[in-house]
Amino acid sequence: MNYFHNKTKAMHDIQLLMDKYNSGKIINISRMTGGYTNISYKVSTDKRDYLLKIHLNKKVENIVPEIKILGYLKTKDIPSAYPIPDRENGFINALGNDNVVIYEFIDGHHPEVNIETTKEIANVAAALNLLEVPISFTQKNWVDIDFCKTVINKFPDAVYIKPDIFEYFIEQTNYLEKPLSVKLSKGLVHGDLFPDNTIFKGNKLLSILDFEVICIENILHELGVAINGFCYVDNKLSEELLHIFLNEYQKYYKLNETEKKLLPAYMQWGAHCMIAWHTIGVMEHNDTKKYKRAQALIERVKELRKMSFQF
Repeated sequence: MNYFHNKTKAMHDIQLLMDKYNSGKIINISRMTGGYTNISYKVSTDKRDYLLKIHLNKKVENIVPEIKILGYLKTKDIPSAYPIPDRENGFINALGNDNVVIYEFIDGHHPEVNIETTKEIANVAAALNLLEVPISFTQKNWVDIDFCKTVINKFPDAVYIKPDIFEYFIEQTNYLEKPLSVKLSKGLVHGDLFPDNTIFKGNKLLSILDFEVICIENILHELGVAINGFCYVDNKLSEELLHIFLNEYQKYYKLNETEKKLLPAYMQWGAHCMIAWHTIGVMEHNDTKKYKRAQALIERVKELRKMSFQF
């Protein structure tokens, strides 16, 4: 939803929202990011800066698990932008038809992919994955093979038909189903460790963002996604960064032989998850940007299938 088609009303409504946090008078609002499920804005007031996150078409009960697990991660010193309670100690409020959460604003930038930033991500991924999972947290990963099959089932009725992507996606989903069915060690997994979901100052990690898909999942799922995020330069796998990432991660958790054998499949899977989301955008909206991104990721996976690895 474009909350600024009527800027005067939007500023008024957001000021009323921010008043619940005793946040002061709004000076400026600027859009930060926008994805499939949320839009974020930097809200500057005469007191401080805040991050306003609008959850698009998401019910309160689907936001609560993220809020709760962030409360737990804060006690474990996992770097993130944490939600701020309102005057009544609540975290979720309404803005128009959507639910919103106010977070700390972390002043920094999305990182370049290099040796130091890759090490930072390997360290924080290990710290997160090895935490004891709270008994109350039971969130499972819904971005799985069954999710991919749901996407495939939409192909016959797609508004926009893209045979090249559709045929590839069906074949690759079938190819990955067997290796992804092997039982592996699980842990707390962020599931979306990409540069756009991190804030750095120089090469120092300040914050991980967007815990919307945090879940209990195979640790290799985290590695597959993070490798796609922090071991590729110009869409080409940097084997130097890959080995640096794995060496750093394995200071805390040693991959067993089964995990080493399956890691290449999970590297493909890390890209395949994103291809799934981009494919939805392509077939529903004929989104050119998502089509190009899907093609680039498909190129990655095809190259990975040709490669052999010794970990």
